[in-house]
Parts: sequence; structure tokens; C-alpha cells
Amino acid sequence: MTTSSSTPCNDVFVGFGARDGASGNAGGSDLSSIGDGLYRMLRHELKDAGCFEPALWRQMGNMVFVVSAFGLGYLTLLGDPATGPRLAALALIAFANVHAGFIGHEAGHRAVTRKRRVADVIGYFFFTFLTALTYGHFQDIHTRHHSNCNVRTHDPDMQSGAFSMYLESALEKRGLGWLVTRYQAVLIWVLVSLQGFTLKIDSVRFMCREPRRARVDWLIFPLHLALWSVLPVYVLGFGDAAVNYALMTWFTGPYLGAVFLVNHIGTEVVGPDDDISFFEQQITTTRNLGASRIADFLFGGINNHIEHHLFPNLPRKGLRRARTITRDFCQRHGIPYRETSWLRAAAEVSRFLREVTESARAIKCETRAAGGAS
Repeated sequence: MTTSSSTPCNDVFVGFGARDGASGNAGGSDLSSIGDGLYRMLRHELKDAGCFEPALWRQMGNMVFVVSAFGLGYLTLLGDPATGPRLAALALIAFANVHAGFIGHEAGHRAVTRKRRVADVIGYFFFTFLTALTYGHFQDIHTRHHSNCNVRTHDPDMQSGAFSMYLESALEKRGLGWLVTRYQAVLIWVLVSLQGFTLKIDSVRFMCREPRRARVDWLIFPLHLALWSVLPVYVLGFGDAAVNYALMTWFTGPYLGAVFLVNHIGTEVVGPDDDISFFEQQITTTRNLGASRIADFLFGGINNHIEHHLFPNLPRKGLRRARTITRDFCQRHGIPYRETSWLRAAAEVSRFLREVTESARAIKCETRAAGGAS
């Protein structure tokens, strides 16, 4: 396993040290060899604290909030308001879309309810119908992400034709991909505004590539298109309806980027052949953000990202308590635990991407020089 950032910037970072083995701490032992045991111990503590209890009724409050916010913005747009109220309505819908994604994400992990069919209904409604990030596509990429978190050749979140999340990816880039990679430390914060469009495009590609797996999405996705085309076109005309949809999708991107870009980039990068336990992989490739209740709301609970990756089926209400228990557990056992502010995490992301670019540029220059000399 390689360290992706040589100078991590964290508010809390407990590293390995020589500990008293009799006290049950990790000590000088290799975390890979004892990770499974530590994972079971931590899970037992969280279970005893009631962190895994589903909270469907509490989550229904979030669902009502999202649907109400979406409906208010949608009805406001149908009234053909002036520019200010129109932009505010679009921003409200974009905000509701991200929170719809939070609900669909939890449903996919069975963190809303353990009943698969109920969870799937929730996922298809809040993902495919409201956002057009199809539930089937989400399940495909997100399951692989959790199974291969920050594994440079296997994690779909690390594969990009434009950005380079690890050195080997940067070295393979040519043309436009290399041009973006050269300035990726800055461009990632600009181009992330397009993520709403790319997620919809990738969802359609998945539906076409995997029609059997996406058969329910094929039934629901047209309803999303009808929601934004039939009544809006009839009331506002095609031009205004199309502009509204494009702006709503664009407004979604920065919020999505603010939530997801800072979770893993700049932590450990895992090689495909590294011998690493599940516990070590999840806890060293993930960072937590702010611990306030406002942060819990704005990030849908996944500001507690270490706990989410260790135990994906933890309900949102249990993440806050689980964070305290997990932090204390890591401190007792001398285990790394990354906890930082959003601004510091963003700086860490930019610094890491800049380091990848500089390393790739140096290697490319050496290769060209060696080729010219020969």
C-alpha cells in the first residue's frame, strides 16, 4: 500500500506506536494481520450501543422534506417567475436532488429498512425518478467502490478519462486527458459542476449496456423525462423547460462535488495486489469531516465517512454515535483515524492531485530525455 499524501493535514490523526500488548492495543503489530479481530470488536461495541437499529419512520421525515422541497421548486417554476425566484427554485430543486440521493444511497445499503423490496422502491423513486441517476447504475458502481475502496485499478471512483487519481493513470493520459491532468488540482473544482450531467449520461449508458439489470430503470426513467417535459413544455414552452432542466442539473454538480470529492482523494492508495484487511483498507482510505449536526444534515450523514465505510448498513441516526465510539476505539488501539475540516480536506485533495501531476510530468520528461539521448 502506498501513501498518497506525504503530509496529511488533519485535525485528528492517531498513528501507530509501540503499545502495551497486554492492554489490547495494536502496538507494533501489523494492522493487516489483526484487522479482522479489531473489526469484530468494534462491530460488537456499536451493536451494543444500538447503532444498527433501523429508523424508517425517522427517515420518512427526510423523505417528506425532500419531496416537499422538490415540489415547491417545481411548482414555482411552472408559475414562470422572474429571474431571481426562478434561480432560487432551481437551486432548491438541486438541493433536494442531492438529498434525494442521500436517501437512495441509504436505501441501497439497507440502512433505511432491511426489507429489500421496500428499500428498492425507495431507491428507484429517489434516484431514478427524482434525479435520473438510475438506481441500477448507482448500485453497480457503488457496490464496486465499497468493495475496492481506493484500489487504483478496481475502484470505479478512481477511474477517469480526464482526472488522474493515481500516478499510473496520469502516465497513461494523452491529449485532452493529459491537458486536464496537468491542471487538475484547480480544474477538478471547476469541472465538478458538470457532474450532474455526467451521472445522467453514465446512467443512460448503463441502461443500454445492461438492459436486463436495468429493466426497472427502463420503466421509471421515462417518468422522470415526462416530469420535466410534458407539463413544463405545455406551460412554459420547450425552450424555457429545457433551460430549467439544464440549469437544475448544473446547480446539482457543485453540491455533489463538495460532498463527495473530499471523502477519499488524498488518503491511502491501495495496490491491486496489496495484502490488506477490510478494516485497515476502509479506515486508512477514508476521512471524516465536521461533526456538527449542521454537517450531518448538509452531508446526509456521510461526513461520518469512516463509520459509513466500515459499516455501510448503519442508519443515518446511528452514524453520529458510531463516530464517537469508533474514534475512541481507534485511539485505544493506536489506529489511524482521519478527522478534519472541509477546507483542510479540500486543500489536501488539491495538494495530492498536484503531486500526482508533478510526479507524472517528471517521469514523462525523463522518458522523453532518455529517448532523445538514445
